Amino acid sequence: MATRAEARVEVYRFHPAVVVAAVVLALLLQSSLPLYLPFVPLLPLVDLALLVVIYFGISRRNPSTGLLLGLVVGVLQDALSGPIGVFGMAKTVIGYAASSLSSRIDTDQHHARLLLVFVFHHFHQFIYALVQRLLLDQPADFVSLPVLEGALVNSLLSVLVFPLLDRFRQST
Repeated sequence: MATRAEARVEVYRFHPAVVVAAVVLALLLQSSLPLYLPFVPLLPLVDLALLVVIYFGISRRNPSTGLLLGLVVGVLQDALSGPIGVFGMAKTVIGYAASSLSSRIDTDQHHARLLLVFVFHHFHQFIYALVQRLLLDQPADFVSLPVLEGALVNSLLSVLVFPLLDRFRQST
């Protein structure tokens, strides 16, 4: 019988090209799909960049790489959408938190991933609104129906996206 000290959580690695391709594809789809498919009402709620940060954070289980990936993805998203730094700060915290938390719990189960994305989406929106309110002095909603809808949409989307990304992971 394995004791708690003997239990080992699997850590995965990815070819750097897979990470780069996932980030670029997520940012391109997130910025271009709403332009070409404006009739899809739930599309503005999708945050593919956040899903990429969460996925690689919980797969790598290394807080420093999760932090750096969140920083890079967030700043790139800022460059495409708004004031530089807001998404960068929020996604940096999410990357760190996802990596840190995943080293303590098993995140290979689909229901665990679904719940984590739901919670991290709310946490991301809270950080985003906090930065917007405190640093930019702009009005921000901490809790609203679109935040809940976005959390649900992104959680359900993660059930489809994460298994696709699982095909590219390699055990260490």
